[in-house]
Amino acid sequence: MCMKATCSTCQKATWYGCGKHVPGVMDSIPADERCTCEPKVEIEGKQYPPKAASI
Repeated sequence: MCMKATCSTCQKATWYGCGKHVPGVMDSIPADERCTCEPKVEIEGKQYPPKAASI
């Protein structure tokens, strides 16, 4: 299961977990509040922030 996490680099919202539920976690978070670090993760044609190192 995936959950919201905070990026340790930019301190913005990202995700942590198995990777199967990223859209469910990230789609409700406004773009300006999302982690901007690279590399992005592409799921079903959409770009998401990279997985957090820990929660």
